[in-house]
Amino acid sequence: MWRVLLVLLALGACTGPRAVSPVDSDKPTELRLRAGDSIRVVTRQRERMSLEITEIRATELAGVTVKPGKRETLPAGHDVVVPYADLALVEVRRFSAARTVAAPFVVILLAAGIALQTMPVMVAAP
Repeated sequence: MWRVLLVLLALGACTGPRAVSPVDSDKPTELRLRAGDSIRVVTRQRERMSLEITEIRATELAGVTVKPGKRETLPAGHDVVVPYADLALVEVRRFSAARTVAAPFVVILLAAGIALQTMPVMVAAP
């Protein structure tokens, strides 16, 4: 039962990651990135960084690094420019209003289901 709760809470998160490979079978993938997006990048040289995009340019992404994840070496607050040709993998994290609104409802419904399932049955006396 607790596994179900954990899965539902994970699904109700406020952001949703989506990893894409910028080039898949020699065809570029449309990333639909925009300023303000938080992304994790792996370059063709295997450099990893987490950043918030500040500007989308014709041939590169400009941004500011955020709190580094595992195997990331750049500190937070560092200005970076990543050419599109250097991108090997991009993971986009976007705020999702639907997930934010759904999370409390899922938790309440789950708690009500558990309460109803464990509630003792009362039989009325004749």
